[in-house]
Amino acid sequence: MNKRVLGKFATLVLIFSLFVSMFQPFAARAGSILLDEPIQLEKGQMIEGEFNQPGQVQWYKVAPSQGEIAKDTHMRIKLKGSFEGSVSVYTNSDRAQKDETFDAYRAYISSGEPAQIDMPLAWTGPYYIKVEFYGGYYDEMGIDPETGEPYEPFNATYQIGYEGVNLPPGAITGEACPVELSTKNKTSGAEILSQLRSVRNNLLSKTEQGKQLSSLYYKMTPFLVTKMVLDKNIRETVYKDLVQLKPLFKDVAANSDQSSYRFTPDDQKAINELYEIVLKNVPEHVKVEIEKKAKEIGLLKLADQKVADVLKKSNLAFSNSDPDRIIVKLKNGKTVSGIQQKAKSLGLSAASLKSNDPVLGNTVVLKANGNVQALANHFAKMPDVEYAEPVHKYQKQSVDIQYRHQWSLENTGQEFGKSGADINYSKLQQLVNSNSSNLKEVLIAVVDTGVDDTLADFEGKISSEGYDFVNRDKDPYDDEGHGTHVTGIIAAAADNNYSIAGINQKAKILPVKVLDASGSGDSDQIALGIKYAVDHGAKVINLSLGGAKSRVIEDMLKFAASKNVTVVAATGNDGSMDVSYPASSDKTIAVGATGRLDIVSDYSNYGEGLDIVAPGTEIPSLLPDGSVTFLSGTSMAAPHVSAVAGLLLAQNPRLTPDDIKTILTNTADNVAVEDTNNSNEYFDPEFPYPISPTKPGYDNASGWGRLNAWSAVSAVRLNLTVNNLTDNDKKVTGTATKGTQIEVRNGDTLLGKGTSAADGKFSVTIKPQMVNQVLHFVAKNGKSESTVKIIVKDSPIPETPFVNPVSNLDEVVTGEAAAGTTVRVNSKSTVLGAAETDANGHFKVQIKKQKEETPLLVTATSVSGKESIAANVIVLDKIPPAAPKVAAVSERDQALTGTTEANASVTVKNNGKTIGEAKADTKGKFKVAIKKQKAGTVLTLTAKDAAGNISKAVKVVVMDKTPPAAPKVNAVTDQQKAVTGKTEANATVTVKTNGKTIGEGKADAKGNFKIAIKKQKAGTALALTAKDAAGNISKAVKVVVMDKTPPAAPKVNAVTNQQKAVTGKTEANATVTVKTNGKTIGEGKADAKGNFKIAIKKQKAGTVLTVTAKDAGGNISKATKVTVKNSKK
Repeated sequence: MNKRVLGKFATLVLIFSLFVSMFQPFAARAGSILLDEPIQLEKGQMIEGEFNQPGQVQWYKVAPSQGEIAKDTHMRIKLKGSFEGSVSVYTNSDRAQKDETFDAYRAYISSGEPAQIDMPLAWTGPYYIKVEFYGGYYDEMGIDPETGEPYEPFNATYQIGYEGVNLPPGAITGEACPVELSTKNKTSGAEILSQLRSVRNNLLSKTEQGKQLSSLYYKMTPFLVTKMVLDKNIRETVYKDLVQLKPLFKDVAANSDQSSYRFTPDDQKAINELYEIVLKNVPEHVKVEIEKKAKEIGLLKLADQKVADVLKKSNLAFSNSDPDRIIVKLKNGKTVSGIQQKAKSLGLSAASLKSNDPVLGNTVVLKANGNVQALANHFAKMPDVEYAEPVHKYQKQSVDIQYRHQWSLENTGQEFGKSGADINYSKLQQLVNSNSSNLKEVLIAVVDTGVDDTLADFEGKISSEGYDFVNRDKDPYDDEGHGTHVTGIIAAAADNNYSIAGINQKAKILPVKVLDASGSGDSDQIALGIKYAVDHGAKVINLSLGGAKSRVIEDMLKFAASKNVTVVAATGNDGSMDVSYPASSDKTIAVGATGRLDIVSDYSNYGEGLDIVAPGTEIPSLLPDGSVTFLSGTSMAAPHVSAVAGLLLAQNPRLTPDDIKTILTNTADNVAVEDTNNSNEYFDPEFPYPISPTKPGYDNASGWGRLNAWSAVSAVRLNLTVNNLTDNDKKVTGTATKGTQIEVRNGDTLLGKGTSAADGKFSVTIKPQMVNQVLHFVAKNGKSESTVKIIVKDSPIPETPFVNPVSNLDEVVTGEAAAGTTVRVNSKSTVLGAAETDANGHFKVQIKKQKEETPLLVTATSVSGKESIAANVIVLDKIPPAAPKVAAVSERDQALTGTTEANASVTVKNNGKTIGEAKADTKGKFKVAIKKQKAGTVLTLTAKDAAGNISKAVKVVVMDKTPPAAPKVNAVTDQQKAVTGKTEANATVTVKTNGKTIGEGKADAKGNFKIAIKKQKAGTALALTAKDAAGNISKAVKVVVMDKTPPAAPKVNAVTNQQKAVTGKTEANATVTVKTNGKTIGEGKADAKGNFKIAIKKQKAGTVLTVTAKDAGGNISKATKVTVKNSKK
């Protein structure tokens, strides 16, 4: 009997696309279905059913208990019977109603072979099961060809039930594929499949037309598979035609859109046959689409054409740039109108990337008609343009390899892994759970292929604010699986018995779809996605994608950084020494991948810009079909870091992206950088692998090391900060939560330990370490433990010390230098002294006194032996000259002379006023000109040497060298007992006679004096001198003692009237005067003996004569009266 005819291929390109997708598409059958009351299935029970009419459907429902979910990973659903039909499993009633499920959850029953589906327990349920009856074996007309009669009615019985099974995560399996069905167990089957998958990856996924063909393939696959399962003849026909086209597949797989293969007539015949098979076995609406594509391509007229020409005409050729578009960024303040007018003049359409947006509003996307690079260069030269670039393609960063379990969270060495080669998840969870109520929810954007939010592990964890920039709607559904896998690593619910445990239970995921069903996307979509994530409150953005550098994406990364949003990006899976973009941007945390042996994965891109590595090989996580599947790639490593970055922000929302990068890299564990199983893949004579470390603690293969989540989160919990450490430092200092135990280690060697004080500060004493040494700082407190790398920094050469002036009086050298350095004072090659600076950098070095002008060299030497440039110090002369020695000076002098220090300047002052100054000669002699000064004036003299040192002042009193004037002496009589007169004030007056002092006394303040003496004889010569206070003696003034004693009355001889003379005796030499009646009648001088004879005229007798004697002093004696006697003769 004949089997039903099954599906056919559409076009040459559809032939490529039929079997190239390795991810299971989310398939929907045509038409709607009404669910009857479903029959409840219970675990371990088989229920019987019966069909009697083709097209009948029976519904069942399964509601797994919590016990089943905790115990089993899957339901193994079995359908047994002898009929043609199918069984489909749906995750909820809505999808059952729409007949939406994954092809893996559809199975076909034929020829008595049971159907089996392993359905993951990844949804909350209930699950719905549909059993569909196609009928028995008969031809399309329902007539038995042997009898010519209609077939007898066919009744079918069956049994259905399920058991719980526990399956490990698996690798991705492709959907039931027509090509796989036709090539299974065939000689050329494996080769054809390999070639067609290459076509998928390297051709169809690169263009918009290719993506549309893939989508069309998803639509027709269920119908084709259903038919081909039942019809061996169709399978054989498809295989025959594929073998005919094998040379075509091989050339396209090798050369992609540059293939020079020319279609042959036999190729055309095979294509036509496949095309007819497709058209006969798909629904009408799908058939219309296929015929349209066939017409566009010219499917029936391919003979003798080159593949490259056909692909180009069909818009299936590709390059690394979008062939249709360029992005133009305008300078600040410039409007898009000018660019739009220019584009219009060139026949191009232009639109703002995001109108009215303050960041993207001046970025324009142009649809080009020619060489996009030439157009980009043209616009880049315009004065209003900041840059112009082609729209680039970006790809997800993952590969598919099968292994088991979530070793990245807790590696016990399972499956030949290395125990402890994980992110320390179990201790992380203990730490997080101990403070869960204080942690804030953090929004993490997964900018990827979208997220399937229906999975039980994502319940309540996916933001409803997501967006799809591929289809431009608000439903970022994951039609590829990559974004869901990434999301599961970050935030799958823990301890809910479903599937897996995500790393960050405080994360809320913002799904932003920028990659399509083939896992690729354009730079403008990705830029918009980043901007959208920032604008909608994401604090962390995960970019598990990569491609060429893009300035529009870089602008959005800068925008994210300006808003304190941390961006994590995958480095790429090419195994090359080039970190892919955007991971290569300094605005991201670039993440490479490791495997379960704690070795950097061989595919992980490395080199400058790599920050950290994380588990990325054989990482199990969820796919949209609910399966837990192993994927490998830096795409899987990046979400490990994103999850932990979110936990850091949950504890401290004030952390900046730079803070987060520093914490993650400083707490990372060292890993091996060479995969011993794949070392040959990395060998390059010019760039051997592993790369030599470029920075202490860093290598180009693993960056700063492998992520240690527990250590990173502990560092934030402990408020841990470690101050920079140099090769000079003897203490490691910083802050941590009170009571934190601190250890500092160099490898296994403990250098020091301590405990943080009540104020959080700690100081651990260690021996100074060599520059670039990597130390490990271990901090423990409660459930927190963090190991932080400390790189001993190269201290700078100490600055030249600041030295205070040093004099010939000093016995210490003081100043300031770098704290902790040793200061040495040298004189030529002799070390005079050394001392360490104190904590403030002050130093005091003991030395012996040095001579003035001695040159000293003062250096500071660090603990690490670095010596500063020497400070040159000249010993100053601070010893003043001795006080000048000054010769006596008098009021007569007009210069001061003396001796002092050679070449010193001598200054003379009077009452503080300088009255003279001069310089001593080389022997120290000086002569300072001054005006004459009064005696007694006090002059001060100082000497100043060349260094400016001034001697003590010497005081000089102006001496009195002018004798007083000769005293003015009053007359001295022989009656006096004092000599009086006037002389210089206060002078001492001395009275001498014949050189003998007979009296001495002091004049008063007015110069009056009175000197007591004994009475002197008249005529005695007295000599009087005056001596002033200075001892100057005046010239002597001679004073003759005046005779103030009148002579005795003369003795007069008798005078007669006959005599003409009066004689007698009186004082020697006295003048004798004879008077009568008061009239002098005669006068004469006594001789030396006193005899006198005074001539007179004869006087009458009886005349009374009065005779007086006047001595030389004018003293007149008393008168002697003589009466003239009468003489007869």
